[in-house]
Amino acid sequence: MPKSVLIIGEDPAMIDFAAPGAPTGVTPESILAGLEGARDRLRSVGHAVEILLTRENAEEQVSDALRHARHDVIVIGAGLRTLPQMAAKFERIINVVHEQAPTTAIAFNTRPDDSDVAALRWLNA
Repeated sequence: MPKSVLIIGEDPAMIDFAAPGAPTGVTPESILAGLEGARDRLRSVGHAVEILLTRENAEEQVSDALRHARHDVIVIGAGLRTLPQMAAKFERIINVVHEQAPTTAIAFNTRPDDSDVAALRWLNA
Protein backbone atom coordinates (compact mmCIF):
# COMPACT_ATOMS: atom_id res chain seq x y z
CA MET A 1 0.00 0.00 0.00
CA PRO A 2 1.40 3.44 -0.88
CA LYS A 3 2.55 5.57 1.99
CA SER A 4 2.83 9.34 2.28
CA VAL A 5 6.04 11.21 3.07
CA LEU A 6 6.53 14.87 3.91
CA ILE A 7 10.09 16.17 3.55
CA ILE A 8 10.66 19.43 5.43
CA GLY A 9 13.73 21.54 4.78
CA GLU A 10 14.79 25.14 4.81
CA ASP A 11 14.30 26.90 1.48
CA PRO A 12 17.87 26.90 0.15
CA ALA A 13 17.39 30.44 -1.14
CA MET A 14 17.12 31.48 2.53
CA ILE A 15 20.34 29.77 3.72
CA ASP A 16 23.41 31.89 4.38
CA PHE A 17 26.14 29.63 3.03
CA ALA A 18 28.78 32.02 4.40
CA ALA A 19 27.57 31.60 7.99
CA PRO A 20 29.67 29.68 10.51
CA GLY A 21 28.85 25.99 10.38
CA ALA A 22 27.32 26.18 6.91
CA PRO A 23 28.30 23.29 4.66
CA THR A 24 30.97 23.95 2.07
CA GLY A 25 30.59 23.07 -1.57
CA VAL A 26 26.80 23.16 -1.35
CA THR A 27 24.55 25.38 -3.43
CA PRO A 28 20.81 25.99 -3.47
CA GLU A 29 20.72 24.09 -6.76
CA SER A 30 22.51 21.04 -5.34
CA ILE A 31 20.13 20.97 -2.36
CA LEU A 32 17.07 21.10 -4.64
CA ALA A 33 18.52 18.43 -6.93
CA GLY A 34 19.14 16.15 -3.95
CA LEU A 35 15.63 16.62 -2.58
CA GLU A 36 14.04 16.09 -5.98
CA GLY A 37 16.10 12.94 -6.54
CA ALA A 38 15.00 11.53 -3.17
CA ARG A 39 11.39 12.44 -3.95
CA ASP A 40 11.58 10.78 -7.36
CA ARG A 41 13.08 7.57 -5.93
CA LEU A 42 10.30 7.33 -3.34
CA ARG A 43 7.67 7.97 -5.99
CA SER A 44 9.21 5.32 -8.23
CA VAL A 45 8.40 2.70 -5.57
CA GLY A 46 4.85 3.95 -5.18
CA HIS A 47 4.93 6.47 -2.33
CA ALA A 48 3.33 9.91 -2.33
CA VAL A 49 5.88 12.60 -1.48
CA GLU A 50 5.61 16.30 -0.73
CA ILE A 51 8.59 18.60 -0.27
CA LEU A 52 8.03 21.60 2.00
CA LEU A 53 10.70 24.30 1.89
CA THR A 54 10.33 26.56 4.90
CA ARG A 55 10.81 30.29 5.10
CA GLU A 56 10.19 32.81 7.89
CA ASN A 57 6.69 31.46 8.61
CA ALA A 58 7.78 27.83 9.03
CA GLU A 59 5.29 26.98 11.76
CA GLU A 60 2.36 28.12 9.60
CA GLN A 61 3.70 26.25 6.59
CA VAL A 62 4.16 23.00 8.52
CA SER A 63 0.80 23.38 10.25
CA ASP A 64 -0.96 23.90 6.91
CA ALA A 65 0.76 20.87 5.38
CA LEU A 66 -0.25 18.69 8.32
CA ARG A 67 -3.85 19.93 8.26
CA HIS A 68 -4.26 19.14 4.57
CA ALA A 69 -2.79 15.64 4.46
CA ARG A 70 -1.89 12.73 6.69
CA HIS A 71 1.69 11.48 6.36
CA ASP A 72 3.21 8.19 7.40
CA VAL A 73 6.69 9.69 7.78
CA ILE A 74 7.99 13.22 8.13
CA VAL A 75 11.64 13.70 7.18
CA ILE A 76 13.26 16.78 8.70
CA GLY A 77 16.30 18.07 6.88
CA ALA A 78 19.82 18.23 8.24
CA GLY A 79 20.08 21.96 7.53
CA LEU A 80 17.30 22.71 9.98
CA ARG A 81 18.85 20.45 12.61
CA THR A 82 22.55 21.18 12.30
CA LEU A 83 22.97 24.83 11.37
CA PRO A 84 23.28 26.85 14.60
CA GLN A 85 21.19 29.71 13.23
CA MET A 86 18.31 27.27 12.57
CA ALA A 87 18.05 25.84 16.12
CA ALA A 88 15.04 27.90 17.22
CA LYS A 89 13.20 27.26 13.94
CA PHE A 90 13.93 23.53 14.23
CA GLU A 91 12.46 23.47 17.75
CA ARG A 92 9.33 25.29 16.60
CA ILE A 93 8.87 22.86 13.69
CA ILE A 94 9.33 19.82 15.94
CA ASN A 95 6.72 21.18 18.35
CA VAL A 96 4.20 21.73 15.54
CA VAL A 97 4.80 18.18 14.27
CA HIS A 98 4.50 16.78 17.79
CA GLU A 99 1.25 18.63 18.38
CA GLN A 100 -0.45 17.98 15.03
CA ALA A 101 0.95 14.58 14.04
CA PRO A 102 1.80 12.82 17.30
CA THR A 103 1.64 9.30 15.82
CA THR A 104 3.59 10.05 12.63
CA ALA A 105 7.12 8.68 12.41
CA ILE A 106 9.86 11.31 12.25
CA ALA A 107 13.04 10.64 10.30
CA PHE A 108 16.21 12.65 9.83
CA ASN A 109 18.31 12.79 6.70
CA THR A 110 22.03 13.53 6.64
CA ARG A 111 21.98 15.16 3.19
CA PRO A 112 19.17 16.24 0.87
CA ASP A 113 19.84 13.28 -1.43
CA ASP A 114 19.35 10.67 1.31
CA SER A 115 15.89 11.84 2.39
CA ASP A 116 14.47 8.74 0.71
CA VAL A 117 16.76 6.48 2.76
CA ALA A 118 15.63 8.22 5.97
CA ALA A 119 11.95 7.80 5.06
CA LEU A 120 12.38 4.16 4.06
CA ARG A 121 13.82 3.30 7.46
CA TRP A 122 10.32 3.93 8.83
CA LEU A 123 8.22 2.97 5.83
CA ASN A 124 9.79 -0.48 5.80
CA ALA A 125 9.71 -0.92 9.59
